[in-house]
Amino acid sequence: MCMMKRKPGFTLMEVCVALAVLSAGVFVFGRYLDGFNRIRTLERAQARAVLEAANAVEYFVQNPPDCRDTSFAFSEALAFTIQVSLETIPGLRQIVWLNASVVTPRVRTDPKAPVFRRLVRCVR
Repeated sequence: MCMMKRKPGFTLMEVCVALAVLSAGVFVFGRYLDGFNRIRTLERAQARAVLEAANAVEYFVQNPPDCRDTSFAFSEALAFTIQVSLETIPGLRQIVWLNASVVTPRVRTDPKAPVFRRLVRCVR
């Protein structure tokens, strides 16, 4: 049997397979990184919306609203809107339930949207 001596190095087929595996890995990593950045951007926007809703609640704690049922919205940016509703509570005390929620343009009523509910003094 005649055995050929092999030259050191890689064959063309081995180089092509290695490049194909490497390019597939780079492609998958790029898609993973893109998804990670997209989720991070959404989480930052959601955190900013939560802080703005909390600031809206604190505004009404420091500046008591009128004692009547009402609903309105604050639009801080194009990414979200803070919707505030006031519900009067019958009785001798002058208080209202203040509900603050975040509304995004993509989803009218976002189930993950934080809702702040707090009793607030009001002015008659």
